[in-house]
Amino acid sequence: MLRFDNSLLVLRAGTLWQEATAAAFLDAIGDGTLPPEAFNRWLVQDYHFADALSSFQGIAAAKTPRQLRKPLIAGLGALDAELDWFEAQASARGLQLNDPVHEVCRRYRDFLIQAAYREPYPVLLAILFGVEASYLVAWSRLSPNGPYTEFIDRWSNPRFADYVESLRVLAEGNLHEASQGYFDGVLAHETDFWRMTWEG
Repeated sequence: MLRFDNSLLVLRAGTLWQEATAAAFLDAIGDGTLPPEAFNRWLVQDYHFADALSSFQGIAAAKTPRQLRKPLIAGLGALDAELDWFEAQASARGLQLNDPVHEVCRRYRDFLIQAAYREPYPVLLAILFGVEASYLVAWSRLSPNGPYTEFIDRWSNPRFADYVESLRVLAEGNLHEASQGYFDGVLAHETDFWRMTWEG
């Protein structure tokens, strides 16, 4: 199981890391008991989140020096393709992606966009690593089988893991005094987001 035991940011986050990468929603996907309405809620809200993340990542790439920028640009292209994939998944399920953004999701989106405009690029690298690493580890806890195999594989495959490791190297090679606080902020929002998808 992926844990990022080699990450200073993860180690310093303490229990926040465990709380952000394990959730009742994920447990229910793993054992096949997830209610369809919870999955649909997650899909719509995660689409809204990914849309904001693409804006965040575009600003982060623009702020980051050219010699460090390639992983961010590649990730931004992959994220754009992922938004297309979300739209196809929603259409197949008859879901409306113009449904209101849940307040928990809105707070997370605001956190990203405000940081993108206010903070220097090292902080933004720590934020992006936090977002992607917590997602990778959360989904990697699950075995890719059952009705959600495609979703589990999408965020636990070796290619995604390599991308997240490249973000770790960038983030921890360019630490800022505010990096840990924002990394921890990501984990708190991730915990709230998983709870929202489960509880509504």
